[in-house]
Amino acid sequence: MKPFLLILSGFVLAGLAVCARAGETELVNAVNLEKVNSPADDDDPFPAASSLYFASNRAGRWEIFVSIRSSASQPWGPAKVFLSSPEADYRSPFGMGNTLYFAHNKIPDEKLKELKNFDLVKKTGTLAPLPLMDISDRTDELHPWITPSGKEFFFSRKLEAGWTQFVALGPSPGPIGKALEAGFPPGYHHATLTANGLTMYLQGPLKDERVGIFRSKRAKLGAAWSKPEPVSGLNHPDAKRGDMSPALTVDGARLYFVSDRPSGKGGLDIWSALVKDLK
Repeated sequence: MKPFLLILSGFVLAGLAVCARAGETELVNAVNLEKVNSPADDDDPFPAASSLYFASNRAGRWEIFVSIRSSASQPWGPAKVFLSSPEADYRSPFGMGNTLYFAHNKIPDEKLKELKNFDLVKKTGTLAPLPLMDISDRTDELHPWITPSGKEFFFSRKLEAGWTQFVALGPSPGPIGKALEAGFPPGYHHATLTANGLTMYLQGPLKDERVGIFRSKRAKLGAAWSKPEPVSGLNHPDAKRGDMSPALTVDGARLYFVSDRPSGKGGLDIWSALVKDLK
């Protein structure tokens, strides 16, 4: 009987080891925003208290949409166009107070079409959008994110080596300026930060030209960021393009992100997951 018991014990231990390895990469429960998403690409989510802003190319060009809900316990309602233009693409919404920051590639004259690129602008109330002159240049800028203190303005800039994470001073007390690279290799960008500004989620390259969501930390404001580590429980192995565009809620309880994983509506869909589940 002893050899049999030894063999049986070996099978049990092997099974436990497999379960342990599977548990390390077990996917977190992610919720698809069914009423918000479409068969097209829905991207760049920004969740406010009762409004969810995002960009979508369902009209053949990028427009900014908004979805409303009555309370945090209710699902997001159907999305409606918030900002759109037949001559331009609108992307990357981010709200702070009564000001909405976003990106567009609108040009004042068709003769300048060779200079067309995404620039970041801000729109306060009913006023016309104003360009952020100190950080806009002839390359594309997208994905603004401002820390609650208003002292750090994070954004992505497309350099020759690829999309790169930048950070600038402002907008408090303002103006926004002195943009510098945040210290990550090209490809790591599109940042969202916790309220204390010490933890960042961002997207970065995975194997097979896929994109995944990573986490980086720093000891204090102004300190160097740690090497980005993949959030393995969030990155779905069956997402062909990957998981990207992270955006934290104000209370830091949920992370909204974008993925073309199975069970979506097609293209890129917006999903959300509890931050406490992200290992």
